[in-house]
Amino acid sequence: MKVARLARLHLNDSEVDRMTNQLAGMLEHFRDVDALDLSDVEPLNQPIPLSNVMRDDVEAPSLDRDEVLSSAPAAQDGRFRVPPIVGFEE
Repeated sequence: MKVARLARLHLNDSEVDRMTNQLAGMLEHFRDVDALDLSDVEPLNQPIPLSNVMRDDVEAPSLDRDEVLSSAPAAQDGRFRVPPIVGFEE
């Protein structure tokens, strides 16, 4: 009941009993893991090796800025003008 109160959980008596049993099972599992001899096991940051999947940043021909901005609903100083999202009123 104390753990539920600390976690700000509002549980009835049957839920407290069920959660107590589940928590006891988890703690038992943690004791089993703690008992393993892992001195020869190297710690991992990632279980699967990661590699950079990004392509090289290569300059390539693109759309003309003035042409793109001419089809925008609003443009200002060579950029798209969009309505503010937070904190400003027009």
